[in-house]
Amino acid sequence: MDYTVPRNFYEFKYGWYRDIDLDYEAEQLLKVLDSAKKENDIQNYIKENKKWFIPASIFEDYDFGHHEAYISVEQPLGAEYKADYMLLGRNSIGHHIVLVEFENVNVDFRLQKSNMETEAVRKGMTQINNWKRWMDNNRLYFLQSCGLSDIGRNIPTWGITYCLVVGRRKRLDETSNQMRGQIQFERGVHIITYDRLVDNILKLGNGF
Repeated sequence: MDYTVPRNFYEFKYGWYRDIDLDYEAEQLLKVLDSAKKENDIQNYIKENKKWFIPASIFEDYDFGHHEAYISVEQPLGAEYKADYMLLGRNSIGHHIVLVEFENVNVDFRLQKSNMETEAVRKGMTQINNWKRWMDNNRLYFLQSCGLSDIGRNIPTWGITYCLVVGRRKRLDETSNQMRGQIQFERGVHIITYDRLVDNILKLGNGF
């Protein structure tokens, strides 16, 4: 490592997963999801217990994070916006960033009568669209403000990506999955359910 990571970043050091019972943690998260009434219920569970590996399990959906892996909580994007989590990972190509938005948990993906996204999905996508527009105009400022200017040269032009976590798998039907796939393709946003976090936790036996 040839740079200093800011203090607000939590580092997943080599072997961090060895003292964690991943089967138990996945089961506990599933219970929290089943009982949650709103997004803050999940956020509170993660933050109060410092279970940063839960949002960081999103690394499993990417091909970076196995050389270095960090997470920042409530990462500001200028004065206007704030990502729930920012993942910073590295692979042989360079460093990569994922900005993550958590939305409501026990909600449908689409409105049954109109085949339009529900409010939770629209709200999450609006937030991420705002982030993307802001980032297009403020990339260098962003890297400087969050203390990562030293590695800016190692982040590919496509190395800042976005992820929306919303809803449950059991509330997705075929049409919803088609809509989700279309949104991901057209807008370049990775969209997962909270159940995906449970799946990913179970894959962390060797880290990210």
